[in-house]
Amino acid sequence: MAKQRWEDNELRAYRHDQIVTLYRRARERVGDPVADALAAQIVRLELLKDERGGLPHDHPDMIGIEEVCGEPESVAAALTAVDAGLPPLAGMEHRIVERLGGRYGPNGTTNHAGRCIAVEMEAKGLRNTHRQIPMPDGSVAQSATMFERKER
Repeated sequence: MAKQRWEDNELRAYRHDQIVTLYRRARERVGDPVADALAAQIVRLELLKDERGGLPHDHPDMIGIEEVCGEPESVAAALTAVDAGLPPLAGMEHRIVERLGGRYGPNGTTNHAGRCIAVEMEAKGLRNTHRQIPMPDGSVAQSATMFERKER
Protein backbone atom coordinates (compact mmCIF):
# COMPACT_ATOMS: atom_id res chain seq x y z
CA MET A 1 0.00 0.00 0.00
CA ALA A 2 1.66 3.15 -1.15
CA LYS A 3 -0.76 5.49 0.58
CA GLN A 4 -0.27 5.75 4.35
CA ARG A 5 -3.48 7.50 5.40
CA TRP A 6 -6.93 7.92 3.90
CA GLU A 7 -9.32 10.74 4.73
CA ASP A 8 -12.93 9.74 5.45
CA ASN A 9 -14.33 12.07 2.78
CA GLU A 10 -11.84 10.74 0.26
CA LEU A 11 -13.11 7.20 0.80
CA ARG A 12 -16.75 8.32 0.72
CA ALA A 13 -16.14 9.68 -2.80
CA TYR A 14 -15.27 6.22 -4.15
CA ARG A 15 -17.81 3.99 -5.93
CA HIS A 16 -19.00 0.80 -4.22
CA ASP A 17 -16.90 -1.44 -6.45
CA GLN A 18 -13.79 0.65 -5.77
CA ILE A 19 -14.35 0.41 -2.01
CA VAL A 20 -14.73 -3.36 -2.22
CA THR A 21 -11.48 -3.60 -4.20
CA LEU A 22 -9.63 -1.39 -1.71
CA TYR A 23 -10.98 -3.42 1.19
CA ARG A 24 -10.04 -6.77 -0.34
CA ARG A 25 -6.55 -5.61 -1.25
CA ALA A 26 -6.08 -4.29 2.28
CA ARG A 27 -7.28 -7.60 3.77
CA GLU A 28 -4.75 -9.48 1.62
CA ARG A 29 -1.92 -7.63 3.37
CA VAL A 30 -2.11 -9.57 6.62
CA GLY A 31 -0.18 -7.90 9.42
CA ASP A 32 0.32 -4.60 7.58
CA PRO A 33 -0.85 -1.92 10.04
CA VAL A 34 -1.63 0.60 7.27
CA ALA A 35 -3.73 -1.97 5.40
CA ASP A 36 -5.43 -3.07 8.63
CA ALA A 37 -6.28 0.55 9.43
CA LEU A 38 -7.74 1.09 5.95
CA ALA A 39 -9.92 -2.03 6.19
CA ALA A 40 -11.14 -0.98 9.64
CA GLN A 41 -11.84 2.55 8.42
CA ILE A 42 -13.93 1.25 5.50
CA VAL A 43 -15.99 -0.89 7.89
CA ARG A 44 -16.31 1.92 10.46
CA LEU A 45 -17.62 4.28 7.77
CA GLU A 46 -20.10 1.60 6.65
CA LEU A 47 -18.84 1.83 3.07
CA LEU A 48 -18.41 -1.89 2.46
CA LYS A 49 -21.72 -2.53 0.71
CA ASP A 50 -22.63 -3.64 -2.76
CA GLU A 51 -24.49 -1.34 -5.15
CA ARG A 52 -27.87 -2.61 -3.86
CA GLY A 53 -26.94 -1.91 -0.22
CA GLY A 54 -26.18 -5.47 0.86
CA LEU A 55 -22.99 -6.51 2.57
CA PRO A 56 -20.48 -8.63 0.65
CA HIS A 57 -19.81 -12.08 2.04
CA ASP A 58 -16.34 -11.06 3.24
CA HIS A 59 -17.72 -8.23 5.42
CA PRO A 60 -16.89 -8.84 9.10
CA ASP A 61 -20.59 -9.01 10.03
CA MET A 62 -21.28 -11.68 7.41
CA ILE A 63 -18.25 -13.64 8.56
CA GLY A 64 -19.53 -13.32 12.13
CA ILE A 65 -22.90 -14.73 11.08
CA GLU A 66 -21.19 -17.69 9.42
CA GLU A 67 -19.17 -18.32 12.57
CA VAL A 68 -22.24 -18.24 14.82
CA CYS A 69 -24.20 -20.55 12.49
CA GLY A 70 -21.34 -23.06 12.54
CA GLU A 71 -21.01 -23.20 16.32
CA PRO A 72 -22.12 -26.56 17.75
CA GLU A 73 -24.41 -24.79 20.23
CA SER A 74 -26.13 -22.93 17.40
CA VAL A 75 -26.58 -26.09 15.36
CA ALA A 76 -28.01 -27.90 18.39
CA ALA A 77 -30.45 -25.04 19.05
CA ALA A 78 -31.47 -25.03 15.39
CA LEU A 79 -32.16 -28.78 15.51
CA THR A 80 -34.25 -28.30 18.64
CA ALA A 81 -36.27 -25.63 16.82
CA VAL A 82 -36.87 -28.00 13.89
CA ASP A 83 -38.08 -30.70 16.27
CA ALA A 84 -40.51 -28.14 17.73
CA GLY A 85 -41.91 -27.35 14.27
CA LEU A 86 -40.03 -24.07 13.86
CA PRO A 87 -37.49 -22.95 11.29
CA PRO A 88 -33.92 -23.69 12.41
CA LEU A 89 -33.14 -19.97 12.37
CA ALA A 90 -35.68 -19.51 15.19
CA GLY A 91 -33.56 -21.62 17.51
CA MET A 92 -30.33 -19.75 17.09
CA GLU A 93 -31.03 -16.25 15.80
CA HIS A 94 -30.65 -14.82 19.31
CA ARG A 95 -26.98 -15.86 19.19
CA ILE A 96 -26.44 -13.71 16.09
CA VAL A 97 -28.24 -10.80 17.75
CA GLU A 98 -25.97 -11.18 20.80
CA ARG A 99 -22.92 -10.98 18.54
CA LEU A 100 -24.00 -8.27 16.07
CA GLY A 101 -26.64 -6.30 17.94
CA GLY A 102 -28.42 -3.78 15.72
CA ARG A 103 -26.16 -4.58 12.78
CA TYR A 104 -28.19 -7.77 12.30
CA GLY A 105 -31.30 -7.13 10.25
CA PRO A 106 -30.35 -4.66 7.53
CA ASN A 107 -28.11 -5.14 4.50
CA GLY A 108 -29.01 -8.75 3.73
CA THR A 109 -27.84 -10.14 7.06
CA THR A 110 -31.03 -12.09 7.81
CA ASN A 111 -30.93 -13.73 4.38
CA HIS A 112 -27.29 -14.61 4.91
CA ALA A 113 -28.12 -16.13 8.30
CA GLY A 114 -30.82 -18.25 6.71
CA ARG A 115 -28.41 -19.48 4.03
CA CYS A 116 -25.71 -20.27 6.59
CA ILE A 117 -27.95 -22.24 8.93
CA ALA A 118 -29.43 -24.06 5.91
CA VAL A 119 -25.95 -25.34 5.05
CA GLU A 120 -25.61 -26.68 8.59
CA MET A 121 -29.05 -28.34 8.52
CA GLU A 122 -28.35 -30.03 5.20
CA ALA A 123 -24.99 -31.23 6.56
CA LYS A 124 -26.93 -32.84 9.42
CA GLY A 125 -29.11 -34.69 6.91
CA LEU A 126 -32.24 -32.56 7.14
CA ARG A 127 -34.35 -31.85 4.09
CA ASN A 128 -35.12 -28.32 2.95
CA THR A 129 -38.90 -28.04 2.45
CA HIS A 130 -38.49 -24.74 0.51
CA ARG A 131 -41.42 -23.43 2.56
CA GLN A 132 -41.05 -20.02 4.17
CA ILE A 133 -42.96 -19.56 7.41
CA PRO A 134 -43.15 -16.60 9.78
CA MET A 135 -40.54 -16.42 12.49
CA PRO A 136 -41.73 -16.29 16.13
CA ASP A 137 -42.65 -12.93 17.66
CA GLY A 138 -39.60 -10.94 18.71
CA SER A 139 -37.40 -12.30 15.93
CA VAL A 140 -35.42 -10.00 13.68
CA ALA A 141 -35.99 -12.07 10.54
CA GLN A 142 -39.60 -11.98 9.39
CA SER A 143 -39.67 -15.47 7.90
CA ALA A 144 -37.39 -18.45 7.46
CA THR A 145 -37.18 -21.73 5.60
CA MET A 146 -38.50 -24.89 7.20
CA PHE A 147 -36.46 -28.07 7.34
CA GLU A 148 -37.49 -31.57 8.32
CA ARG A 149 -35.73 -34.71 9.29
CA LYS A 150 -35.56 -37.28 6.51
CA GLU A 151 -37.57 -40.40 7.08
CA ARG A 152 -35.48 -43.52 7.36
